[in-house]
Amino acid sequence: MAKELTQEQVLAQLKTRGFEEGFQRTPLREFWGKLDNYTGEMRDGNNGSYLVVLYNFSEVEVLQSSEPYVSPIAQLEIPHSARAKSKMGYWGESIDKIINAGVPLNVPQEEVKNQDYLIGKTGRYMLTPGNMIWNVAEKMEKPVECWKLMELRGAGTPSAGTSTPSTATTGQANPAQSSVQVALNLLNGKTEQQWHLEVFANPIVKADSGLVNNIIGRKFIPPLEAAGILTKNEAGIYTVNQ
Repeated sequence: MAKELTQEQVLAQLKTRGFEEGFQRTPLREFWGKLDNYTGEMRDGNNGSYLVVLYNFSEVEVLQSSEPYVSPIAQLEIPHSARAKSKMGYWGESIDKIINAGVPLNVPQEEVKNQDYLIGKTGRYMLTPGNMIWNVAEKMEKPVECWKLMELRGAGTPSAGTSTPSTATTGQANPAQSSVQVALNLLNGKTEQQWHLEVFANPIVKADSGLVNNIIGRKFIPPLEAAGILTKNEAGIYTVNQ
């Protein structure tokens, strides 16, 4: 039998401020990144504890993001499942298609490459819509966004219509790069005044009004300096540390 609580007992648990931050899903929607490692943690759910696999990336190059993202690292969280129609199932299938391309599907897992093959390698990852997963509450399959490996540098071929690796190491802007990454590449090796002459003329940067406002309002460089992503020498020249 459910135990009813008094208003005073409930009020003792309520508040209007001082809430904990909790987990926020990454704003990334597509990026290039090097998988450094994966770890896991057990979490409590409605049906008991479950495993969440944490994929940790470095050397991140943003292709799409729901908000400005300048960190050189990223983490994806994917709940573990053995079902094909699950976030882990779609994730594993996308990896299998690339790292085990050409191997018949009836060959068991023990005889093909597993996910640890990705460690130390750079891939293009995308949050894809329309993946059908069973919804327990509604008792039907519903379309869900799932992370997938789209391309692995040195392995596999990009599908038609997909973006290709950018040449970020050359410092040249590539259409596949995010506006933030373009702005950073343009800043590297320049003073702020020199940078302004180029960054405001760049079509990718100009198309991002939020970024332009941050640059004008001096909200772009200071946080990056504080995070150690940017350093400035005595001559006022910036270096991008990533």
